[in-house]
Amino acid sequence: MARLDYAPRGGQLRGARRKTGWHGSLRLGALFTLLVGINIYVFFFRGGTSIHDVLKTQALSKRSAVLHRGPAGTRQEHQRRRSAETTDDSIIVQGSMKGHIGLSSALATLNIDGGQITELVAALRPELDMRSLRPRHTFEARLDPDTKRIRTFSFKLSRIDTVVASRNSQGVLKARRAVEQLDTRTVSVGGRVRSSLNGAMTRAGEGSALVSTFVDLFSWDVNWYSDPREGDEFRIVVEKQFRGSEFYQYGHILAAEYRGKVGRFQAFYFKPQGGTGGYYTPEGRSISREFLKTPLHYRRISSRFNKNRFHPVLHRTKGHFGVDYAAPRGTPVWAVADGKVATVGRSGGAGNMVILQHAHGRTTLYMHLSRFVGGLKPGSAVKQRQVIGYVGATGLATGPHLHYGIKVNGRHVDPLRFGVGKGAMLSRVQRIRFLDELPRRMAALESMPLADEGESK
Repeated sequence: MARLDYAPRGGQLRGARRKTGWHGSLRLGALFTLLVGINIYVFFFRGGTSIHDVLKTQALSKRSAVLHRGPAGTRQEHQRRRSAETTDDSIIVQGSMKGHIGLSSALATLNIDGGQITELVAALRPELDMRSLRPRHTFEARLDPDTKRIRTFSFKLSRIDTVVASRNSQGVLKARRAVEQLDTRTVSVGGRVRSSLNGAMTRAGEGSALVSTFVDLFSWDVNWYSDPREGDEFRIVVEKQFRGSEFYQYGHILAAEYRGKVGRFQAFYFKPQGGTGGYYTPEGRSISREFLKTPLHYRRISSRFNKNRFHPVLHRTKGHFGVDYAAPRGTPVWAVADGKVATVGRSGGAGNMVILQHAHGRTTLYMHLSRFVGGLKPGSAVKQRQVIGYVGATGLATGPHLHYGIKVNGRHVDPLRFGVGKGAMLSRVQRIRFLDELPRRMAALESMPLADEGESK
């Protein structure tokens, strides 16, 4: 076998090792000298501070620099707080309702004594509905730096609504409501549906909140998941509220119309004397009806009312006395009308089921739910649009959907053909007032231009 020519011989190998060892010693010596020099520099020129302390100080400096390079909003908040502290020596403490059952529990995080908490809650109660408190609500207290006594306290209900408690000349905490005034403007919005109502409204320059309110107005007349067609038209006269130049929220829809293959529907806002505002047809009849068209937002109808349907699970002919709405698991299901709970629980092939009883011998059934809303039990009263459960696939189901059925005097009827009735008519006196205001609102709808797809207002 041939010898490998590049293999070192014994003498050459030992010489290489001696040479390598000598160079290694030189490197170690140089490194030692460098470390001694650094320590001499630190001791004589850095006031005796160790290398460890120097590195630690540099790290803290870098971290501080990162903190001060935060977003603009953070810098502005720091500046605001510093400005407040220069004019007021109060200790500022902040908190929120998140994670707390009641206001007293949340106030305990301020580290003030129980007597002050009792005093503060009593002062706030006339202006603050304790049942309306939510985790998103925040508050701030300003305390005397010596006595830790509350000087002022503010509870933020929204961006424009605050309850403020401060001490009067007798040193007693008194609360008042501070609501920022908004600028209300009436605008017109109109367009044609090309792909969806939401898309058409967006192209007209409006937000999803307006879409939701508009859909609710006509939910007794239009099945929004099957009725709309390309080219359908909508017209809206709506109040928009602003904080300065910034849009804050929508107010009342004053007049609205939807026109398409499904029909032409109009709604007008009217507030009867001594009553609450509502929406009425041009004849003065309430648009609200006893029954809604559908009990959920769904993707498609997977099975219709059919007395001779072939069952997909049992593989035999079995009447299907309802409508199956295919929807994602967890989709909310609501009551289509006011009523009370007759049954709630597991029921064989129906899975998790709720049965509601309504006036005039009518009953609605909701099957295959994944779960029920907490607190729902037989005898419980429910309101129209109140969520009662969530879409699932319990019982004999091939996928997530809601089986929705209606019975009239114990007999099944087709939900898609069930009439929702007529709304209540205004009284004669109130109808005269309503009809006096109607021509102006009608004219606003008729003269409104429509924004086609691709245009924006």
